[in-house]
Amino acid sequence: MFAIVMASTFVLPAQASENGDLAGLINERLSYMKDVASAKAEAHQPVEVIAQEAKVLQNTQKVAANLGLDSESVKPFIVAQMSAAKAIQYRYRADWLATPETDWKPRPLESIRTDIAGLSTRILQRLAVELKANGKISPDNQAAFITVLQQKNLAEADKIQLYKTLKQVRLK
Repeated sequence: MFAIVMASTFVLPAQASENGDLAGLINERLSYMKDVASAKAEAHQPVEVIAQEAKVLQNTQKVAANLGLDSESVKPFIVAQMSAAKAIQYRYRADWLATPETDWKPRPLESIRTDIAGLSTRILQRLAVELKANGKISPDNQAAFITVLQQKNLAEADKIQLYKTLKQVRLK
């Protein structure tokens, strides 16, 4: 029964992201955080790596500008994604202090980061398409958006912050 529930939990976000659904893509990006947390823990690296965050922020703002998005309006959304990602990682690592996972091995961190960068680009592409076509994101209400974000260790406050900052993104 547990396996069926878990399988259905992961099918919906994957289907949503395959269709390019904005919330589904964000959910998929956040789904990598268990791997990131574990890979960093194994390598005795901290969750927060300021240089990496600065690199991600700079690169995604360039991508956003090339897609016709106002790169300054995108900045809070990118930061909110990184903050939610770090929160998930910290929560996993706190959980593992009491109950380590011994049957699970993360993928290599550089491979994970490549996948995350690709998803970040797809999120910005989808965002640009929606804003150019409709002048708003879809779903355009917080409750519908939050329903799609279903990751272990992602708090309600993280979801709300993601939505609020996403709604602030503008076209150039």
